[in-house]
Amino acid sequence: SKPEADLAKRLYGLKKTHAEVLGAGVTTEFTYDADRFREKFGIKEKFLLYAGRKDVGKNIYTLLSYFQKYREQHKESDMKLVLIGGGEVNVPKEIQDEVIDLGYVDLQDKYDAYAAAEMLCQPSHNESFSIVIMESWLCRRPVLVSDYCAVTKNFAKESNGGLYFKTYYEFEAEVDYILNHPEEAKIMGENGREYVLKNFSWDVFVKKFLNFFETMK
Repeated sequence: SKPEADLAKRLYGLKKTHAEVLGAGVTTEFTYDADRFREKFGIKEKFLLYAGRKDVGKNIYTLLSYFQKYREQHKESDMKLVLIGGGEVNVPKEIQDEVIDLGYVDLQDKYDAYAAAEMLCQPSHNESFSIVIMESWLCRRPVLVSDYCAVTKNFAKESNGGLYFKTYYEFEAEVDYILNHPEEAKIMGENGREYVLKNFSWDVFVKKFLNFFETMK
């Protein structure tokens, strides 16, 4: 990602070295079905999705804390938090009925989950190239990321496919915005999808890779 390239240039004196940010190749040819996910797992309510390893390093407990406070501040809301991925997490007893931890799911279920979610939240402060963000965008859903993470924040800004938060109140406002502005949320998801297809589909990535080495002759 560009922020990682900028960091490498500062740390290793690469300012005069010929370099290009290639990103990574992402599988883009898959299908998804929101209704299929809801029917299979019996989830009727709107939900916020977390996908990935559930551990402290991914800032999962900040997400749980913010979600708990959100539900406390919005008594009328029946929104759930759905977790998919490996690892164990201690969910506060006050929201155990509102958090659905599905653990590992197969690829099709994961794609269907993205499509069914109101948004994906990737709260990690130290994320690199985030496949789950790209997959959420490919399923046309917006993302929330940490303002403290240069990489994911840069992706959200470049794509216009998501929002970024630093405090609970920013998180709350952004969740409310996406919930209350479905057309704008749809546009963010479409922006994200276009961004992934334009920059990280395998044919684009391989072309950038080959073109870079052609310039090194």
